[in-house]
Amino acid sequence: MNVFRSSDIASSVASPSRREFLGAAVATGAAALFPKLAGAAGSGNNPRRIDVHHHFVPPAYVAFAKAHNQSPGLMMAGRTSSPTSASPWELSIDMEDMDKNGTAVSLMSVTTPGFWYGTTDEIRKVTCECNEFAAKLIADHPGRFGSFASVHIPDTDGALKEIAYSLDTLKAEGIGLFSNYRDKWLGHESFAPVYQELNRRKAVVFVHPITGACCGNLVPGVADTLVDYGADTTRTIGSLIYSGTSTKYPDIKWIFSHGGGVMPFIIERFLGGAQAEIVPGIVTKGQDGAAPKNVPGGTLAEIRKMHFDTAQASNPVAMGALRKVVPVSQILFGTDYWYRTAAETGHGLVTSKVFNAAELKMINRGNAERLMPKFKS
Repeated sequence: MNVFRSSDIASSVASPSRREFLGAAVATGAAALFPKLAGAAGSGNNPRRIDVHHHFVPPAYVAFAKAHNQSPGLMMAGRTSSPTSASPWELSIDMEDMDKNGTAVSLMSVTTPGFWYGTTDEIRKVTCECNEFAAKLIADHPGRFGSFASVHIPDTDGALKEIAYSLDTLKAEGIGLFSNYRDKWLGHESFAPVYQELNRRKAVVFVHPITGACCGNLVPGVADTLVDYGADTTRTIGSLIYSGTSTKYPDIKWIFSHGGGVMPFIIERFLGGAQAEIVPGIVTKGQDGAAPKNVPGGTLAEIRKMHFDTAQASNPVAMGALRKVVPVSQILFGTDYWYRTAAETGHGLVTSKVFNAAELKMINRGNAERLMPKFKS
């Protein structure tokens, strides 16, 4: 296939063809699989963090967004504006932040506006090119990056092919999804064939929020990101649990952004028709109504199997609430780079005083190592 190349991006990070990539992978595979964290291993107080919420902007994504009058990483779903040719992400600045602030590995994912526009063939092409660009960065910088590959799950056939290519050939660490696909949240029955395959593979799935078709521009002057990103993460968690999807496909390892959105604060509503000890020794009664039929272990048990990152939620209020709902083992370091830096997120976690030193070590690295053993050191 012909892969997009940009004159604005150095040739060292240009996306390769599949044949070129496979050749490079043979030469670099061992280094990528057993990384020596050059410049990040450090000693002393370097936390050697694994950042699971880390955005990048492939050249193909810039071209796709421009073609459909969108600005990658800057615009919210459903909004249009004059496209910009400038990417908000630069590799050298990204790696400088990583090196200065103790990030050993960053798991790259594409952020909003996503792949809502154009034909099926266009979407298949751009998602593949984004994933190949990530693979080239990983090969060029062994041990410093990983990838949650972009997959457009409304296109079942295309999604299944891209999952196989991304995980088997490109060796991505997992799959990246959005919290909704216009009018379908992640528990929708049409996504079952994709989940069957992800469950078979015991895949890691990173979920990033996006505004639903229902909810854009609801309040003048109030950005969708202010309220609805947290709300939509919560909607899709509810969708997965109440539809029985998370129970039916128990081997998918879910990661949700921003501390789980507003989920920790409305946990009584999630208990629906049941009661539980959210905090040991204190019984909390859920909202009246019937408990979900397809969740025999209860909603709290399902939530506690999921994982949640610290991106834009490293403050003591959000982390204090999340820590009471889920074990520390389910919390992962995430920055939301470039919107937040490793310095800001790390500082927030330390100064929040929610976690002790051993727990911070788990959040910074240990919990991610458990999910992605290739990064164990």
